[in-house]
Amino acid sequence: MAATMDGIMRAILSCIPVAPSSATDSCLSADFSSNFPGGGGGGEDRISRLPDALLSNIVSRLPVKDAARTAAISPRWRRLRSSTPLVLEDVDIFHDYVVGHDGLIDWRGLTSTVSRILSGHQGPFHCIHLTTVCNYAAARGGSALVRWLHLFAAKAVEGLVLVNFPRWPLDKTLPAELLRVASLRRLYLGLWDEFPDTDHLPRGAHVFPHLLELGFCRTDIKDKDLDSLLQRSPVLEKLALILNYATPRNVRVRSRSLRCVLFWMSIAEGLDVAVAPRLERLILWNDCPGACFDKNFRTRVKIGNTQALKVLGYLEPSIHVLEIRNTVIEFGTKASPTTTVPSVKILGLRVRFGMHRETKALPTFLRCFPKVETLHVMSAEADEPTGKLNFKFWQDVSPLQCLQSHIKKVVFKNFRGYRSELAFLRFVTERAQLLQKMVIVLADDSKEGVAKKLKPLACSTKRASRDPKFMILVRKGGSAWSFRVASDLSKSDPFDC
Repeated sequence: MAATMDGIMRAILSCIPVAPSSATDSCLSADFSSNFPGGGGGGEDRISRLPDALLSNIVSRLPVKDAARTAAISPRWRRLRSSTPLVLEDVDIFHDYVVGHDGLIDWRGLTSTVSRILSGHQGPFHCIHLTTVCNYAAARGGSALVRWLHLFAAKAVEGLVLVNFPRWPLDKTLPAELLRVASLRRLYLGLWDEFPDTDHLPRGAHVFPHLLELGFCRTDIKDKDLDSLLQRSPVLEKLALILNYATPRNVRVRSRSLRCVLFWMSIAEGLDVAVAPRLERLILWNDCPGACFDKNFRTRVKIGNTQALKVLGYLEPSIHVLEIRNTVIEFGTKASPTTTVPSVKILGLRVRFGMHRETKALPTFLRCFPKVETLHVMSAEADEPTGKLNFKFWQDVSPLQCLQSHIKKVVFKNFRGYRSELAFLRFVTERAQLLQKMVIVLADDSKEGVAKKLKPLACSTKRASRDPKFMILVRKGGSAWSFRVASDLSKSDPFDC
């Protein structure tokens, strides 16, 4: 269990936002005493000539201990420190409370220091990241955590990360006072046993009127409460469900503002994107550390009112049952206005080519997205292969609109040189009439010389594309995909890494 918990914690920490200041990459690198009168250096005081706004910006980017030290420089710096929006990461002060050689932690002292910092700052709070102290603060009725939440609301915190570094099993419930922090623009919650019930909230009231980004990391929330929260966050643009295992059991997305939904390392019976007219990206990643579920378990991914959806993936035939509007997509489903999503331009598919049924599902999935321009295919290993399809299967596939008229780039990741992989790549090469670029990424565990198997593909005289700039690029290295890459809305293609 400890190894599993460590993996879950590492996964969560790799997904939560990075604070504006961090002890790992920010420090007071200059000796201020040499730049101030009476400081012993005799140098000219140039820093104090800077305007207050710029000095305040500098202080806000320092770890909390370094920021506090600036108060010793002069009364002006002390005033700036108290008025600069607070940035606090408890990990910056955590090691000060590790006692003795046996690594015991003075949790009471750490909690008291966090309380002192929060109550001693006049506000506003820019960003608070608490990833070590929450478990102690939430214990014994959670009085310390409740006090902090009141302070967050009173001092208008904008960014908040609360991770309940746990004693397993999870047994801490988030206080309902969280729902009163109306100033939030970004909120990530990790390892909480239960999200507060929203039934008591006034009908139609906005809980988080300014919230742009919301993340649940292994935090239990009921279906109805997630739905209520989405309705009560009118400007929310990004929703992330990370390492959530069947809680919520059915994720229903109804939001007029959402641009990106990330279902990351999570499991649910259904993911229903019912009404999301501004949704541009639906990101799915199914690797779930520590999760145990039946091999026949499936997640129904339903795409409804999503006319702006441009990016979708990774869809996996092994785990996902695709439903478009009210039609379940099955082998042999014909393309029609009710079974296609023509807005999707970038599609990601993850397939075990050693599994006969999954490979056969590929043409069916491609037929549902007729205007895809960039196709990402990730090859996955099969624990118990059931048979690989040869090129004869692909020869019999009826024409696909996306290959005939739209696909310009194909990226194939984790290539191991299997005949079934080569058969698919040959099929794409001989059907994709507008193809300009094919990128083949060799798997980390691929055998030496596997790239040579691609030579017939590069020399093929049956290539459908006659673009003079057509190229095939082969490079080493498996998938370097991460949550931060996938969630970056500034990247035009979140799968391209």
